Amino acid sequence: MARDLDAMAVIFPFEPACYADTTLPVEFVGHPFLGPGYVPPVAYDPAGPILLLPGSRQQAVARIFPRLLAGHAAFGEREAVVLYPSGDILEELRRANPPAQLRLLPVVERRRGLSAAPVGAAAVLTSSGTMSMHCALAGIPGAISYRANTLTYAIGRLLVRVEYLGIANLILGEAMYPEYIQGAATPAALAAELRDCVHHAARQTATAAQAQRLRVMLAGPATGTAADWLGRQVD
Repeated sequence: MARDLDAMAVIFPFEPACYADTTLPVEFVGHPFLGPGYVPPVAYDPAGPILLLPGSRQQAVARIFPRLLAGHAAFGEREAVVLYPSGDILEELRRANPPAQLRLLPVVERRRGLSAAPVGAAAVLTSSGTMSMHCALAGIPGAISYRANTLTYAIGRLLVRVEYLGIANLILGEAMYPEYIQGAATPAALAAELRDCVHHAARQTATAAQAQRLRVMLAGPATGTAADWLGRQVD
């Protein structure tokens, strides 16, 4: 990239350091989820349902969604809502034979001028992708569950050394969302997390504080927005 690009804007504060060994100018410009006019798809509602977010890739959803369903069933409280991004994922969800009372809702990207309200939730079981970031910024307490192909996971463990999979956890450097990976994502473990999220004020308070720290870390820097950065590049 240093060969082909004049400069690069990035949306996570840790990214400039990733290019420190190159000559490429890299600048953090803030995360778009905190941009003016952006309305997130989810919000924290302590009286709301449990949110289940198995992801956006069919193979991953097929592995993760049954775990989330089992965790919610073991919890045994409150209704659950699943947000899905596409028709293909909706079909994958239906293949898991979810309970009839489970609500399956499409993810709606809400921006300025759209009146649809975010989906409120008291707690979340989520995969490690983009929607987990939405939940973290909204201050919804929860946990991450992830299950990869066994061989892929084994190879990944050998090649990649990171403390966390969740984006918010990586940025904060701590487990805002405890991670239950592969066989650790048992129904009992996920149910225990949901009980802690729903019934313990200390967990809710800690999540709110972590969400505020995350928003501060991802907010646009004093140098301006992504548009300001682009303007400086073309001057």
